[in-house]
Amino acid sequence: MASISKLSCPNPTTVSSASFRPKVVQPVCSIHFFNTKSASDKKISSSSLSLRSNLAIRAPLLVRCSQHDGNGSPIKRTVLHDLYEKEGQSPWYDNLCRPVTDLLPLIASGVRGVTSNPAIFQKAISTSNAYNEQFRELVQSGKDIESAYWELVVKDIQDACKLFEPIYDQTDGGDGYVSVEVSPRLADDTQGTVEAAKWLHKVVDRSNVYIKIPATAECIPSIKDVISLGISVNVTLIFSLARYEAVIDAYLDGLEASGLSDLSRVTSVASFFVSRVDTLVDKMLEKIGTPEALDLRGKAANAQATLAYKLYQKKFSGPRWEALVKKGAKKQRLLWASTSVKNPAYPDTLYVAPLIGPDTVSTMPDQALQAFIDHGIVSRSIDSNVSEAEGIYSALEKLGIDWGYVGYQLELEGVDSFKKSFDSLLDSLQEKANSLKLVGLCGTVQRSLCVSMSGHQDFAVNASANVDCRPGFDRRDVLLVLSSVGLLAPTFWKSSSKDGVALASEFADMPALRGKDYGKTKMRYPDYTETDSGLQYKVDWDGFTIGYYGRIFEARNKTKGGSFEGDDKDFYKFRIGSQQVIPAFEEAISGMALGGIRRIIVPPDLGYPDNDFNKMGPRPTTFSGQRALDFVLRNQGLIDKTLLFDIELLKIIPT
Repeated sequence: MASISKLSCPNPTTVSSASFRPKVVQPVCSIHFFNTKSASDKKISSSSLSLRSNLAIRAPLLVRCSQHDGNGSPIKRTVLHDLYEKEGQSPWYDNLCRPVTDLLPLIASGVRGVTSNPAIFQKAISTSNAYNEQFRELVQSGKDIESAYWELVVKDIQDACKLFEPIYDQTDGGDGYVSVEVSPRLADDTQGTVEAAKWLHKVVDRSNVYIKIPATAECIPSIKDVISLGISVNVTLIFSLARYEAVIDAYLDGLEASGLSDLSRVTSVASFFVSRVDTLVDKMLEKIGTPEALDLRGKAANAQATLAYKLYQKKFSGPRWEALVKKGAKKQRLLWASTSVKNPAYPDTLYVAPLIGPDTVSTMPDQALQAFIDHGIVSRSIDSNVSEAEGIYSALEKLGIDWGYVGYQLELEGVDSFKKSFDSLLDSLQEKANSLKLVGLCGTVQRSLCVSMSGHQDFAVNASANVDCRPGFDRRDVLLVLSSVGLLAPTFWKSSSKDGVALASEFADMPALRGKDYGKTKMRYPDYTETDSGLQYKVDWDGFTIGYYGRIFEARNKTKGGSFEGDDKDFYKFRIGSQQVIPAFEEAISGMALGGIRRIIVPPDLGYPDNDFNKMGPRPTTFSGQRALDFVLRNQGLIDKTLLFDIELLKIIPT
């Protein structure tokens, strides 16, 4: 039976490429190895890098920037330097966030480029405060959310390009690239992708930027057109040999159609995804379940990657290619992407060490990068077991593994994943914008307030208040405006009197709800503060919800709601102490600072009296919202009427 054991454990014999002589870049940093039990738990900062892993690392890498100008003491090398200088493979870093200067230690350790994608930016922007200042300025200047997103991204890409510019210059444009992807919403839009690539190339305005275009069927023509315009491209989301060949042809077609006499500045990489292939194929093999099938787990991805390199060598040779070389054309390098191990049972360098070869790139996230620096072996391995890889590829086909289906399914999943990350990030930015653009820096509410609740289902309230303001503000009667996006979330509760929970006997028994473990009236949420009255609240919760929401709590200790549509922006006014709004609302607002955000969980006894929003506000302004709330409050099958509100204090208006 064919095995890929040699592919997983590359031959230690080094085979140098006669045609590849990379220039050596001397970093201006010192690299130290140290032993510590807690090193893997430290955060990355601009001055030090402790690469993280769940594995026990013998000597984690710590890189400290020095003040030397290159004439100081020599630095300690890492295997990443050997990977490039001995074997011609460029190690890149698959991540980007602020501060971009955190890349400096990585560059010193041998990293020669950066890749990014919508998922990377979604994580960076939504989990960091480093983007807040620029985002606030963009929102206040009137930028829409997607425009603001691209400005955040472009700044990161430009700053990273600047850091890698020396590598780009020293290799005459052969390395030192930073990749930025067009909107994943354009994955099925040929011309839209071309226009987006042209725009990104123009606004980033850096020689060493790669515009990432997905290798979908609709975008293959886009690749040709963009290359023909002289724009360098990183083709991403390649999961099959057939699609990879189409990508190469698009690159060659683009070079030939460019009309340029000098093609040396038009370069490209083809990002061939690896580990995700094993993730899918392993599941298929486990369903087959035979010993032969199970023995092939963890071998499909590297086998296909090996054959991709064979295809690369074939396509970039012969008369057609030689004619382009005469005009200065450079090979479209294979870039190994998705190099982190998804199955913890596999070696942590499984998708790095067996894929080493000249004129290739390996982009690695933190885990894979750390593992290879710690114990990776530098040796040409990509084409040392081609016949074995061919045997595995064929054996998988004989077992019923359809490589066409594998590529198609992974492409769908990849595009969908990036779209979700992109949409999620835009939603997060919209939430943040709702908070940032509604200015507020003033004191604490003492007695009475004027609040305004706005959203898709909007209501507002109005009253006078005594407020302690910042220095420079007088204590005065003011009108306070508060945005509350009502997240209405009633919960189900099985009939019981446990913990003193009073049950309404008039509610009808609903057999379908018996035994269900939904939210409970007196359930306590661990990340909320509870007042003496039973109100629970969270200050400055993560995110801002748009719209008036209402549905049951979905499960244990969760605070989720479903949307009620509505677009009205009318305001409902009330005065604190006038009993115009539910008690929980008055209690939640008092003590809030201007600009503050609270999410409150309202027990029934602090909610609407007699389950009637006509007796006490806040009240939805649209018919659909009123009908939805009325259904929740009056439905006799809903024993518990616990509510969830999101409130933001927006403005103080002197009265």
